[in-house]
Amino acid sequence: QAYSTASRLRGICVCGLAISVYSLYVKMKLKEDENYRPMCDVNDNISCSLVFKSGYGDGFGLGNITQVNAPNGAIGCAFYILYFLSSFFNHRWLCLVQLIVCTLTLLLCVYLGFLLILVFYDFCLVCVTIYFIHTWLFQEVLRRYRRLYM
Repeated sequence: QAYSTASRLRGICVCGLAISVYSLYVKMKLKEDENYRPMCDVNDNISCSLVFKSGYGDGFGLGNITQVNAPNGAIGCAFYILYFLSSFFNHRWLCLVQLIVCTLTLLLCVYLGFLLILVFYDFCLVCVTIYFIHTWLFQEVLRRYRRLYM
């Protein structure tokens, strides 16, 4: 059972990394060419480029507070790589750190989801996919923590 939990966690991280890499690719292409139209731009109401071009596409829109202005895709890549690598260890403190960080970043996803609806009036396929993957990651991290330490 421990193997299957770690395997699922790694699989989720690979999915998150793939979407984060795509997000970063689109962000870079949009900076190079304003006329670039990514696959995730379906129409005016379903558009990822609208979000990626905005101030919320870097540092989750919190750059003024946190001084983090890296593209969200780059932050996502680092996040999912770290979670993937940490899944090979079963230390109690590491599982607790994973759970706390995952909870905080899940709250960040809720914040970004509200922005998507209330500020942009948009449906970003990449964003919503990341929210889904992150929710799935949170459930798996919680399941792993409970299995190992409760």
